Amino acid sequence: MASRKPAKKKASSGHPARQAGASSAPFESEVRQALQPFKSQLFRHFQADGQPASETRAGLEGLTTLLVAHAQLRKKVDVTTLDPTVLGEQLGHLASIGKEVSEASAAILKHYLTFLGTTANFGGNVEEFKEVFEFLSRMAGDSPIVVPFMDDDEANSVLESMPFVYAARELIGWVGEGKPSDPTGMISGQTLQEAAEALGLLVTVDETSTPEANLWEPEDGTVVADLSSVPRLAAYWDAFIGTAMLRYSAPQAVPTDSLREALLASTGAGSRLIKELLAEVIYSHVLINTLRTPGQAQVAEMVAGLLTHAASSKPPRTEFALHIPSEDDLPVEQHHLISSLEVAVPQVETILRTFEREGLLTLEEEITVPVILRAALERALSKVSDHVLENDPSGAGE
Repeated sequence: MASRKPAKKKASSGHPARQAGASSAPFESEVRQALQPFKSQLFRHFQADGQPASETRAGLEGLTTLLVAHAQLRKKVDVTTLDPTVLGEQLGHLASIGKEVSEASAAILKHYLTFLGTTANFGGNVEEFKEVFEFLSRMAGDSPIVVPFMDDDEANSVLESMPFVYAARELIGWVGEGKPSDPTGMISGQTLQEAAEALGLLVTVDETSTPEANLWEPEDGTVVADLSSVPRLAAYWDAFIGTAMLRYSAPQAVPTDSLREALLASTGAGSRLIKELLAEVIYSHVLINTLRTPGQAQVAEMVAGLLTHAASSKPPRTEFALHIPSEDDLPVEQHHLISSLEVAVPQVETILRTFEREGLLTLEEEITVPVILRAALERALSKVSDHVLENDPSGAGE
């Protein structure tokens, strides 16, 4: 998730609300002790390229000061969550000192919240994280996802080389003037098998077989029961339905001419928009389907957090983001999380590799989302958040 560090002149002097020579405040020793297990990870998270270690340490002192004040207002120490109501009071006090102080403080806290999310140390659920993150983003005066301006010609040039655009063109080319479907636009039987072939997937359809969850691209010869059993095809077909590129005209799913032409075109605002909308639906389709799978809420939450951070001005380092913590990395009271992370982290990587396969993500030294797709990702994550609220408001991320 996007984060903006305070200017170095702020970090070099610690936190502006902390008075020089101040004595130990209530809860300070407890907060420092609670942060101790994260010390080395926090340092790496806050370390900017070329930044002296002394400035990073000063920035972490500013964070500690803020967390101590937060604990005082909450009347308890919990460094794995942030209370949005208390944050409002806390940042309101700092705003009385100056807007710059309040914004710098919110930026530090948001950067820390990102750390908690990307390391699976956040103690709340998906909605709590979203609420705090959005509040801190507003208070820091920035946007959760950095979306630089690109004109249509530049955007189309970038989109033309992306695998998901090529795949969508192959599939819509197969649809031609229309293919048999049910009233919702769904395909089955021989039509499903042929659609899979258009994406290079050689599966056999047997509607009497038991539907099973398969790999993003099922191995050649895999027997499938329905569209959901071919995840990659399902995502693209959902994107066509979701963007109204396909509509039902009994008894077929028929392309909308203007949208098909926009997909096939390489210039123009409409060409750019339809491709970004397809990316948006693919992002949200994968995440929502992950959420719908029992026991996968944590995986979806972690992927969403990493995607947002990957679209920020400081994308996460791949090795760090996909690291499975050992007992040495976590306090004793969190050792029970390791077994679940050993299962979740590889699944998170699998989903990220899925997005990489379609050109929706880059997994190199850092995890990054292409600039042209960041607005699409932001809209997709909003859809996922709405899905969580509508279907599991009590805490899908728990």
